[in-house]
Amino acid sequence: MTILEIDDRHLAVADVAVTADSIVFTMVDGRKIEAPLWWYPRLDAASIEQRQDWKILPFGDAVGWEAIDEYISAKALIAGGAVPGATPPKEAAA
Repeated sequence: MTILEIDDRHLAVADVAVTADSIVFTMVDGRKIEAPLWWYPRLDAASIEQRQDWKILPFGDAVGWEAIDEYISAKALIAGGAVPGATPPKEAAA
């Protein structure tokens, strides 16, 4: 079994973009980490203004949207996977 080990020094977030269908963290070293927006239902359901109202948390490795109580770490985006209860768009339409 392989274990994903991530050096926390490589998890510093520089910027965030939330599009109509994805969330993108731009890291301090220039990498971009992207995930489908449906993985985070609260963020997916948020207004454009709420999606833009984020801040990098004190350790620099996570982002928070306080108004909608959503907090996402860079490590979570790298590891991948939807939060419990998230429904893929194809299943939600059925």
